Amino acid sequence: MQQGGLISKAARTTPFNLVVSFPAGASNATAKGNLFLDDDELPEMNLGSGYSTYVDFYATVSQGRVKVWSEVQEGKFALDKGWVVEKVSVLGLDGSGGTSALEVDGNPVTSVSSIELSTSEQKYLEEAEDGEKTKSVMVDVNGLSLPVGKNFAVSWKMGIKA
Repeated sequence: MQQGGLISKAARTTPFNLVVSFPAGASNATAKGNLFLDDDELPEMNLGSGYSTYVDFYATVSQGRVKVWSEVQEGKFALDKGWVVEKVSVLGLDGSGGTSALEVDGNPVTSVSSIELSTSEQKYLEEAEDGEKTKSVMVDVNGLSLPVGKNFAVSWKMGIKA
């Protein structure tokens, strides 16, 4: 989703925030979504180099590792517009105690980077079947500048409190 604007033309120039939602407390799950971008002038959704871009987004959580990635078709349009993914939020994760080993496109993110990883615990009013309060974790990755028109991958490990 893009940020707001007073008119839709202004909103279309803002960075994208990608939101992934897994079932609450997920330790093994997948998610998928897609995005079609064009100049909003043509009545049909046609994919073509230079006037539209199509992106499939995927996410998995398995064995304490979270991965979010994209597969782009006809990326030239989005690259020419300069559109970027600025933030990735993943909801419904199992775990606590923080995150570690953040990688963007296979490269470890260092502490001197402008990319920030934050977690927050989500609690639910209903109790689980075993009588315990249900909770899950939301992870935000801020400060990204991932071109929408290029494939990308972001991954990290979920921490476990001892």
